[in-house]
Amino acid sequence: MKIREGDEPIFLPLPSTYGRLERKRYEKKWVILFFYHRDFAAGCDMDIGVFIENINKLKEAGVELIGISPDSLEEHFKFSVQKGIKFELVSDQKGEMAQLYGALKTKNPMNFKRKAFLISPEFQVLKEYNGKKTVLYPLEILYDVDFLQEILKNKEETLDVKIYRV
Repeated sequence: MKIREGDEPIFLPLPSTYGRLERKRYEKKWVILFFYHRDFAAGCDMDIGVFIENINKLKEAGVELIGISPDSLEEHFKFSVQKGIKFELVSDQKGEMAQLYGALKTKNPMNFKRKAFLISPEFQVLKEYNGKKTVLYPLEILYDVDFLQEILKNKEETLDVKIYRV
């Protein structure tokens, strides 16, 4: 089983910088769930740097970030402190969540593909991003969040977003 657009996301109770990853912490919120190769990797620094630079904008829009890599919790704490990260980092050392989301690149050594998922407050995956271009895919996500927030702000009745698979 692989999580896709239109699916309900699955959160495994993996160790994180917030204790354990918990679905209830993110229900009724916009969420960007993203997978990245490693803490302190050059490309990942650029990806996460875009999120860090825009964290206030994301928070104002009501968007929460969750970063997932195969690094240990200890590495995540070091990375968070050094980079000033103010969002949850999840340690997926066995690649369990990465496999669920199609983000597992290799098992030995454990490495993840650069992927992200935009999750609605109704807990539905609205969009999947395959981050082949390091800095561009976080910018695409930010654009989509701005676009959705603008639609919701200007819409008087509730927007019923549905994803259809072709």
